[in-house]
Amino acid sequence: MDNELLDIFTYKLLSDIPLMQGYISLLDDEKDQAIAKLFRTFHNYKASASYLELNEFYLLVAQGENILNALRCSKDKAGEHDLKWLNACTSQLQVWCDELMLSEKLSSIEPSLFPTIAILDESEKTTQIMEGLTILYADANDQRCKKMQAPLSAIFKAVYTSKDMNEIRTFLLNNTADIFIINMQDESIKVSEELVLLKPDVALITAIPELRARQKSRLLLKGMTHPIISPIKAKDLKRQLHNIVTSHFSKVYTLISHKKIYNFIQGLDPLPSSIKEIARLCDDEESSIKDIIKVVESDSITTASVLHAANMPIYAVKSTSSVEQAVVSFGKKLIKAITLSDMTCKIGDLNLQAYEMDEHQFKLSSQVRLALMNVWYSRVNSSDLSLLCSSAILGNLGEILINQELINEGLSDEFKTYHKDDLSKAEVTLLKTSSAFVTADILEFWDLDPDLVDSIRYSDSPFNASTPLIQKLACANAVVYTMVSPYGEVLDEIPKGIKSLMLKAGLELSVLEEALGVVRGS
Repeated sequence: MDNELLDIFTYKLLSDIPLMQGYISLLDDEKDQAIAKLFRTFHNYKASASYLELNEFYLLVAQGENILNALRCSKDKAGEHDLKWLNACTSQLQVWCDELMLSEKLSSIEPSLFPTIAILDESEKTTQIMEGLTILYADANDQRCKKMQAPLSAIFKAVYTSKDMNEIRTFLLNNTADIFIINMQDESIKVSEELVLLKPDVALITAIPELRARQKSRLLLKGMTHPIISPIKAKDLKRQLHNIVTSHFSKVYTLISHKKIYNFIQGLDPLPSSIKEIARLCDDEESSIKDIIKVVESDSITTASVLHAANMPIYAVKSTSSVEQAVVSFGKKLIKAITLSDMTCKIGDLNLQAYEMDEHQFKLSSQVRLALMNVWYSRVNSSDLSLLCSSAILGNLGEILINQELINEGLSDEFKTYHKDDLSKAEVTLLKTSSAFVTADILEFWDLDPDLVDSIRYSDSPFNASTPLIQKLACANAVVYTMVSPYGEVLDEIPKGIKSLMLKAGLELSVLEEALGVVRGS
């Protein structure tokens, strides 16, 4: 760390804290001006803290920036809770300033400064946040610019267009735009790389002609977290805009840094071609069971997984040592999910020390969730089962990275103090993200079905998803993830929060209760 820069940072902070406290006191009377000054101050400190590798400092001011942005989007006055948080934040900054003056190690963030998630938390809607954000759409084609401006303007506070790199750069450095959509054809990657270099956490959507899966993975690793194919399809853009606003501008999620997520992902093996082919065949209505059997038999690991599953009572199929009989018994929906479960073999050690969980419990959780989803949703809407069986068995992958982060940050012991029913709360409190969000990022890297990815991403807050379909799927995941613990245990009773969620989603409790009875008896 550069000691001279750190000294400059510390003395600047010493003089800025009283100014920040003054701006907070003006939020009632001069909200817009006060928020603009506070936002700029928090943003600048976020960039400086990132460069100086002051991780705790970075997390707090990033959270502050998110909260200020949410306030900027709201037409109402700043609430008592928000004012209390901002004042507590400046108090924490003062503590750190004193510690920096004495060349001491920064103390931990006061836990109350980070909100926790709730499965029915609707206090903050992504669509409402969008109304206060500004877009810069970059495109050399004037006609496309005009075509894009109208629909974006209906959603966001303001939309600017540009085809000049100097102007785009100025928008970024001056924080004039919140989200950048780069659709510069063959120049898109070059332009985006420069923006990421200037501001690593930029909210950036990059449109690329003939975008391929391998290319997408490389771009994710370079920090271009939301690449889409060009020509831009309205559905793809809507999805990425919704996701980028949720991840970059929500009060709830200050994510594990993209760098950490993608450093973890970079160490993973690519998804085997046999698994991709089986998933494709299972989604293809024209494919036959014989086609699937042929691919399963071509891969020894997949063959072993299918035969092992066929001899597990929980799946309620006849025990067999025949691949053909096993595939026929499972059918397309289940065989796809069971095959995708092989991905856990590609991720690493499944003995999760921080969770006090062994490999058997980790795998059992996936298997029981799959069994419950299959029995329950076959009685609700069997047409959704192909996707939901996959989300049931893959939903806990993020716990592996969360476990690594807890150990690396020295938070493992504190995490273990939480009750096993409060693991999601513990994840968000200590790491400012959830295993569901991390799982979605991993599956995005593997270029799996976007609906599958988002059904897991929004399982913490289903009604904040972008479409009715994803809301419905995310509700199903929320129910199953809650009813079957990360340790593979089925809850004795349905929690009140889940009952409320099901009531709002129009799901009958009696159908779930019957399915739970079947799974408990297997």
